[in-house]
Amino acid sequence: MGLNRLAGLGLVLVAVAFSALGCCDPEKKQIAALQAQYNDLSSQNTDLRDQVAQARQRQSDLLSQLDAKDSELARLQAELASAKATPPPKPAAAAGWVSTPFGDKITVGSDILFASGKATLTAEGNSALAKIANDLKTTYAGLPVRVYGFTDNDPILKTKNLWTDNLDLSANRAMAVTRYLWSKGINAEVIETIAMGSTHFVAGNSDKAGKAKNRRVEIFVVKK
Repeated sequence: MGLNRLAGLGLVLVAVAFSALGCCDPEKKQIAALQAQYNDLSSQNTDLRDQVAQARQRQSDLLSQLDAKDSELARLQAELASAKATPPPKPAAAAGWVSTPFGDKITVGSDILFASGKATLTAEGNSALAKIANDLKTTYAGLPVRVYGFTDNDPILKTKNLWTDNLDLSANRAMAVTRYLWSKGINAEVIETIAMGSTHFVAGNSDKAGKAKNRRVEIFVVKK
């Protein structure tokens, strides 16, 4: 109930009180009842005022929290926009690796990794790959890796019972390297194994030195 109504009721009670100086008991009871009603309404009015004040304070608190959340959201949006505009720097090439426009690569001669015509890693090959595996786990952690196997152009003769052709040999050598990297903790999901066979020569095949360069495994880390 509003203050005006309470004030009006109060005036009525005062008027009744003055007129009741010589009244009988029923009138006194009526006055007492009115007074009790007034007191009850006054108490309700006070409670409602307290509830309104609490609601306003709660509203103020919620608005403050909303402003704080808006500020945090704006900050995160600015950080996200900045991160998209400025991609993280690419890792520098590890020792022994060669940088290319699309990533870094390292080449290991097949004569180091395997015996002639074979696809089983030698002890020297395991040692060479151990350093490469460490680079993949540190410098290039999480980046896509491609393992390419290459051969020279000599046809398969001595081990033709093992391999169909040079493509078959290069595939098995690349797979051997990939499996080694798996054993050293490189995630299989990031590695692609690719057989190149007797293609993409880096030297001539007219002499032993050139052929030795062509027999190789290249490990390529994609950085773009």
